[in-house]
Amino acid sequence: MYYADVLDKIIVDVIMDARLSLLFEKSTDFFCVLEKDGTIKHTNLAFRKTLGYSEAELENVKINELSHSADVRRRGELLQVLSHRKIVNDYESRIKAIDGRYYNIKWSVMYNPDDELIYASGANLTNKLNGTHQGAITDNIQHILQSFNEGFFIINNKWQITAFNPAFLAITGLKNKQLKNTSLKQLHNLGITDDVIAEFEAAFKGSTPGQLQYFNVHFKRWLRVNIYPYKDEVMVFIRDINSVMIQQLVLALEKHVLELYASSSNALNQTINELLKGIEEIFPDMICSVLEVDDAQERVYHLAAPRLPTEYCDIINGSHIGPKAGSCGTSAYHRSQVIVTDIETDPLWDDYRDLIRPFGFKACWSTPIISSQGARVLATFAVYYHNARQPKSDELQMIERTANILRILLENKRHQDSINDQNRRLQEIASISSHEIRRPVATILGLVNLFDQKNLENPLNREIIGHINITAQELDSVIHAIVEKTVHLKDDKA
Repeated sequence: MYYADVLDKIIVDVIMDARLSLLFEKSTDFFCVLEKDGTIKHTNLAFRKTLGYSEAELENVKINELSHSADVRRRGELLQVLSHRKIVNDYESRIKAIDGRYYNIKWSVMYNPDDELIYASGANLTNKLNGTHQGAITDNIQHILQSFNEGFFIINNKWQITAFNPAFLAITGLKNKQLKNTSLKQLHNLGITDDVIAEFEAAFKGSTPGQLQYFNVHFKRWLRVNIYPYKDEVMVFIRDINSVMIQQLVLALEKHVLELYASSSNALNQTINELLKGIEEIFPDMICSVLEVDDAQERVYHLAAPRLPTEYCDIINGSHIGPKAGSCGTSAYHRSQVIVTDIETDPLWDDYRDLIRPFGFKACWSTPIISSQGARVLATFAVYYHNARQPKSDELQMIERTANILRILLENKRHQDSINDQNRRLQEIASISSHEIRRPVATILGLVNLFDQKNLENPLNREIIGHINITAQELDSVIHAIVEKTVHLKDDKA
């Protein structure tokens, strides 16, 4: 009876698989199966017919190869969400057809951990621009707008969005339904500032184009907006310029800090403090710190941390470096970057977790500042966050650039300290030469003049020789001190 039940179940499964296969193949919606790395395993007829691909042309192709460049980063974020939630609905992205045209698809995506496959079904939202303004735009222009990396939308004089392209949805993270009968001023995702509103109002009143860039506080990214008024409407192009802006801001900060250090009497910690404050303005979620490593390469000491709590700085000041000494101590010990994405679970923080927990920090990334000759670890540069997280590419680039600036500042300070110390020793040698050598030499010369060369048996000669011997020993001590200082100077240069 048991084997009969199993056989019946197998037969039912085969019938159901056949029915489902027929259903998906005949469906007008898109359907595809992907491996975890995005490799396409199966697509249905609607997917292939609409996009113009054959099964052979899609074999072993990764879905990112068919995705719009602006959607690739979002797809990586989707995979992270799927690993936790398993199912994601209403996910919109653009897929490129064989003729180069992009189709905006709304997907329902499921990850099955049993077979480690991703199942996705999608509805082709429209072959034209979204919104109520489609009729006035030719097919060729619509195709261009669909393919743009830049977001595009049109608003009327009531501030309602009447048309938009998929890139606008990708940049803002908005959905189609959120834009229906919605005023632009109510879209908090755009993080629109008063300056942006004023630019739009000027476009409506004066019918003159405008351009501005602003920091979107909602997404914490820089956006550039180009505004083109036409009749009672305004056409808008919006572009994510975060990477470009960060590079420009970091470059300007580096220039400012180096000029500040070269042209003023600011102490090293004051200059580094200015550098860290500038970084924290560019990356508002970052809390930065620099710890200096002692000459013995055993401990770290607080140097600069504009926003790190003083109490926490005092706690870690003078901490030992080691293989499990938090992020900074471990980074200095191994002479390599340490990325701790979750302090609560990372074993490197086992001995320090209770110390940092009251301050609310959840992640800490630390980079060693190694001397240009690779002989010493000069300091560590740390970035703290109040949430557990991985670094992004622009953050890693900033950390690398900051490490280089810190190396220049620290080595220049040590070089300057060495020069000052050498100058001090040279002044001491000059002082010894001009005073402490001249006195015993003058004494010896005077005693020589008193020496009775005609009567060598003169009793005073014995006393004179004794005084010359004492003075010669004193002179020898002075010369020995000069030699020691000269040796130290040579060691410092080496």
